[in-house]
Amino acid sequence: GIVIPALYITTMVIIYMGWEYSAERPLTAEYGLGYWLGIIGGSMMLLLLLYPLRKHARFMSRLGPVKYWFRMHMLFGVLGPVCILFHSSFRLGSMNSNVALFCMLAVATSGLFGRYFYVRIHHGLYGRKASLAEIQEHAGMLDRALEKPLNAFPRLAERIRHYEHVAQNPPANILGSFGLLFSLGIRTWFTYASLWLSFSTDLPLADRKVLLRHVGARMECIRKLSEFQFYTRLFSAWHILHFPLFLMLIFSGSIHVVAVHMY
Repeated sequence: GIVIPALYITTMVIIYMGWEYSAERPLTAEYGLGYWLGIIGGSMMLLLLLYPLRKHARFMSRLGPVKYWFRMHMLFGVLGPVCILFHSSFRLGSMNSNVALFCMLAVATSGLFGRYFYVRIHHGLYGRKASLAEIQEHAGMLDRALEKPLNAFPRLAERIRHYEHVAQNPPANILGSFGLLFSLGIRTWFTYASLWLSFSTDLPLADRKVLLRHVGARMECIRKLSEFQFYTRLFSAWHILHFPLFLMLIFSGSIHVVAVHMY
């Protein structure tokens, strides 16, 4: 959909305009609009906790579908940092406010990466999570459909098996897995082109097109299976990093609020 891209573009425009006009008409963080933007932004960041609570806490299990809480989580994760940036007038301040600001920016940046990984392993941004089993089932269906046609082309069948072996045995480290994923996309097109050229001209053109279309679908499914496994690993690693960053934000933000109102 266009809602999420439109939200990000609008947010970037608002941030740019705020940055441009902050020198001419800066907001004051201690009172007025600047103060209340800090309260609103901080409250939004605190309310981000509601989404993981809705997912895991039994007492919230009946409070609406999880996808609506996730939408709120995404919205507040964008609007909260924007409010805080305007609250700070796009300037650094005291030590405790700077720590809170940089923690917030780290959490917001981490959230953007998390959204990217999330979409790769779900059916859309708000859809259910895909499963390894259903992707493997689709790959198996394509494999069975190609079994008889490939009997006449043993070299082609061997190349597909080799491609599948490479795709399903990624390196243990994430960097190596990323390199493999990148190379699979390029290898798919080169393999597809070379297979087209290697076919015997005795095979009718229409039959060649049908066979190659099925081969292409099979190779693309293998690549998606490898991609799913890669992004599942990344999303798990991201969770390990994101939650401590969020706790640091809550801690530093709390100290900032207490310090501001006490001193």
